[in-house]
Amino acid sequence: MGGAFRLLAMVTLVAGLPAAGAVATAPETGQAAVLFNPALTDAELAAAAASSGAAIVRFGALPGSLVVDLPDARAKERLRAAGAWMIADPVVLGGCSASQDGDLGR
Repeated sequence: MGGAFRLLAMVTLVAGLPAAGAVATAPETGQAAVLFNPALTDAELAAAAASSGAAIVRFGALPGSLVVDLPDARAKERLRAAGAWMIADPVVLGGCSASQDGDLGR
C-alpha cells in the first residue's frame, strides 16, 4: 500500500507543478488567466471582471475562466474580492493569452 500511495503522491505533485508555477508567476499588470466558480454565467463573469477594473481579453475554454488585462497592481486583489478562485500567468498555463484577432467569443 505504501508504494501505491507514494506513486499517487508523486503523480499529484508533478501534475500540480505547472499550475503552482502559473499562480506563483501571475503578473501584477497585463494579461492574466482567472478562474471563478464554474457555475457562473458569462454575464456574471463579465460583471466580476468589470467590478475589478480588469478588461476581458477573452473567455477561457473552461467554465468560469477568463483571460483579462490587469490595469494595475491592485486589480488581482479586486478580482479576489469579486470571487476569483485563482489568478495565474496565462502563458505558463499553456499559452491561453489573447487570440491573434482579439476575438472575445468562445
